[in-house]
Amino acid sequence: MTCMKKLTALLVSAALALSLLAGCGGSKALSQVIADLLSGMYNNVTVEVDPDLTAALKKAAAAGSTQEEVLAALVEELNLSGVRLTLRQLEEGRQGDHGVELVFQPGTDPDAAARSAVNGWASAFGALPDDGSYTARVAMIEAEGGYYIAVDVEVLKAGTPDKDDPEPKPDYTYDEASNTYTVYTAAGLQKWAEAAKADPSTSCTLGSNITITGEWTPIGTRQSPYTGAFDGQGHTIFGLSVSSSDDYAGLFGYIGEKGKVQNLTLDSPIVSSTNADGYVGAVAGENFGAVENCHVTGSVTATGKTSYAGGVVGVNYSTVTACYATGKVESDNIAGGVVGWNDGGTVTACYATGDVTATSGTAGGVVGVNYSTVTACYAAGDVTGDTYAGGVVGGNTGTVTACYATGTVTSTSGTAGGVVGLNYSTVTACYWSCTGPTHGIGDSESDINATKVDGSTVTWKTAFDGNESLAGLSQAAGGWYTSPVNEKTPPKLNWETP
Repeated sequence: MTCMKKLTALLVSAALALSLLAGCGGSKALSQVIADLLSGMYNNVTVEVDPDLTAALKKAAAAGSTQEEVLAALVEELNLSGVRLTLRQLEEGRQGDHGVELVFQPGTDPDAAARSAVNGWASAFGALPDDGSYTARVAMIEAEGGYYIAVDVEVLKAGTPDKDDPEPKPDYTYDEASNTYTVYTAAGLQKWAEAAKADPSTSCTLGSNITITGEWTPIGTRQSPYTGAFDGQGHTIFGLSVSSSDDYAGLFGYIGEKGKVQNLTLDSPIVSSTNADGYVGAVAGENFGAVENCHVTGSVTATGKTSYAGGVVGVNYSTVTACYATGKVESDNIAGGVVGWNDGGTVTACYATGDVTATSGTAGGVVGVNYSTVTACYAAGDVTGDTYAGGVVGGNTGTVTACYATGTVTSTSGTAGGVVGLNYSTVTACYWSCTGPTHGIGDSESDINATKVDGSTVTWKTAFDGNESLAGLSQAAGGWYTSPVNEKTPPKLNWETP
């Protein structure tokens, strides 16, 4: 018998029960969307649309009722079997090894779905050795509620892992002068965590991607906030799992005024709290410091009656900038795709593509409830709130500027708006193309400064021009968004992967 191919399978998004939509007319075009984004990003990776992968993905989506089942069916359709590695381990792969990623991106915008998938894959592709050669076959199909996106990476020529640094790295190094740990392994990260609990000003720099196992204890509490600097340096932490009954849940429980977390990806974290007043976010439960350039591809759940859940930060009193979340966010009370509750803080240039649900309260695609400032943010996931639901913000008593939303927005017992569900303050230069609401601002039944993009009278090019003229320039005077590639495609943020 021929040797069985090794399989790498990495699940990136939250588990969703899906059935494949009938029809195949746009499959090639959809696959080309992801191929065009990925092509040219990595010099040693050739990207191609694969009809066989597309056909296999359609059959798998029709056969599976959960994401795990769809992945298993896809593996069978591709005739790939063997040990399951992480995609990160392909840097040590041999010729003929395969890595398969399966992503579900909710929403109705294929371009936004493709961008989110490419962002989620960035760290894995970036870890492939420069002297190796790879082919990435891609496929994208429409499914109920969103899109399935698959990539099959084959090693054509094995590269040399860590070729510039053949000596094995230690678990960590420590610089006493700066009180900073540079960590390379899970053991090193745990060593820093122990030090940070004793001295919350202890800083950390990631020197490589890290996979952690077991339950993680959040760093920082209200009594002892984290005040150090955590710099991921573009690296990824895999396997974060927090299941807590405490007040604060996340990689960090409580970030203090001097604390800063930046340049970090959390891949497929599962963060939850059962505390009645739980503050829950994948990066931080509560933030009084700065959270910048942090990316989350997993789920956040808060089941307490007065709990707050955000894809990145549960409750924010300071700054959250250039962050995104692609997973499901659920709370019994307040839920937001990026931040659950924003009070006295700023949420700037962020986006979310996962579904957001508040079973007994208020939900927003980016921020659940806003008492301060939300600027240049967008949401592409579905939003469901019991009392109020907004494509961007559920309830607003602050300012919402230059934002947009494209998902489905539903309120089960109150009002829903394409931009804001309940508004007591200022909305400027915002747009929406959501399914469900009849107005941009739900409670007042108004579209003033919350304009619907209908594709004819108002297009996404109109929306882009409106953001620029009404909200002014932004980000280093260059504008928050890049110009849409066509009239039907929403603009994207300047910092996103091209």
